[in-house]
Amino acid sequence: MKTLEQLTQGLEIIGPARGLDVQVSGVSYDSRRVEKGTLFVCVPGTRTDGHQFIQDAISRGAVAIVAQTEVESGLAAGFVRVRDTRAALATISTNFYDRPASKLHLIGITGTNGKTTTSLLIESILRSSGLKTGVIGTLAYRWADKQIAAPMTTPESSDLQALFYRMLQDGISHVVMEVSSHALSLGRIAGCEFKTGVFTNLSQDHLDFHSTMEEYFAAKKLLFSSYLNPQVSGAVINVDDAYGERIAENGACRAARVIGYSGGTGRRVQKGEAVFVESARFSPFGIEAKIQTPGGALTVESRLVGKLNLYNILAAISTAVSLEIAPQRIEEGIRNLSRVDGRLEPVPVPGECGFQVIVDFAHTPDAMEKAISCIREMAGKRLIAVFGCGGDRDRKKRPIMGRIAAEQADIVILTSDNPRSEPPEEIIDEIETGVKRFGVPRLSPAEMVSAPKGYTREADRRKAIELALALGRPGDLIFIGGKGHETYQILGTVKHSFDDRVVVREYFAGRGCNGQ
Repeated sequence: MKTLEQLTQGLEIIGPARGLDVQVSGVSYDSRRVEKGTLFVCVPGTRTDGHQFIQDAISRGAVAIVAQTEVESGLAAGFVRVRDTRAALATISTNFYDRPASKLHLIGITGTNGKTTTSLLIESILRSSGLKTGVIGTLAYRWADKQIAAPMTTPESSDLQALFYRMLQDGISHVVMEVSSHALSLGRIAGCEFKTGVFTNLSQDHLDFHSTMEEYFAAKKLLFSSYLNPQVSGAVINVDDAYGERIAENGACRAARVIGYSGGTGRRVQKGEAVFVESARFSPFGIEAKIQTPGGALTVESRLVGKLNLYNILAAISTAVSLEIAPQRIEEGIRNLSRVDGRLEPVPVPGECGFQVIVDFAHTPDAMEKAISCIREMAGKRLIAVFGCGGDRDRKKRPIMGRIAAEQADIVILTSDNPRSEPPEEIIDEIETGVKRFGVPRLSPAEMVSAPKGYTREADRRKAIELALALGRPGDLIFIGGKGHETYQILGTVKHSFDDRVVVREYFAGRGCNGQ
């Protein structure tokens, strides 16, 4: 336990504080999670404001309140007022858990696409080196024998510091974490200093939150300008990406060591070293490549497929180089990761069908284009794409994704993703504008059986996937995009159990190809 005074060390306190000697046994920004002895921090949110729940928190046992506004003087709890409670939450949580991040080797990965796969590749390399490693990201928060479902890619600061504390208790030394632009903008990683920062790429996404690409980029750039130690930290940057090049070469990076990686021939950055591809061979069974690093050549053998995964491998290799991990351990770690949940993940179908099914999390224009480009050559005949776009999210990308699907796939089935509060048919309308611009004809399901090119609409995602499977013929490849690893679908405000992979398995359960 700590006193309110100890927890608020480092904060700028506005006006007189009350009850600084009160003993605090926990920290929460959610009044529903308050217990006896808790400090409640009133954080304004997009839908609700924590200041509205002060009395609820006190009734549940809160002994102290941190707020941005003054409250009634008769409040039956300790009180501190600050300018920014979200920033204060990070400082308070860091103090409560005795600065756990400073005792860990933190590796932070940011970018639009590739964060999850890169994090798992790095984890595999670290484990091959005998290091006890935790992972925080989209799929789960995982370490030792523990796993927690991930409600968001990067947890809120108090939850993050609690995770670090628990990992330390279990002997973890290294943590690989995905750092989202939301987390950077909202200060969730305040109090963290990263041993290595990794930038994968930047393309259109989250413009419902950031408004412009420059604002989105500014958030990502914060990892390199504000959370690296210029004396000891390393930065790993994709210099084939225009935004990555800006970080590497325009003074936006505070790292002691900068490693730029490239999928082409070697490229040098003004301040740093290079990791690049000398040769590469792609097949439906994986990747074989020779990679040049500052310490010499590495031989890569991976069961992950496509050029986008080669870039993820390059990011992982560069990170390992920055941590001075032995080459043989790097090669072994890459070899040991055979698949990533919901990322270009093959779903088994009966052998007599003769076609393949791949599920992928691609939910941005860039991710979709790269994913479909990767698997295009694996389709002996038609490429059938099933996808939708999330509701209450960046609407500008919907027609772009429609155009990409129409351009790259032969048969396109427009459906729902997580529509949330938006009517699914209206989301599909916006996607369809991009398909129409490419001039692809709209066909009935019956017409699509033998058609070389066309699209249709089916708002029910299960029915859309089943239609794609029914259309499949030997040599075809069916791409189901947008949800990947997710095991739910959000309709309105309710999460319903739904998994694209399960839908495929259930379709074939007890019957052969084409539903027979």
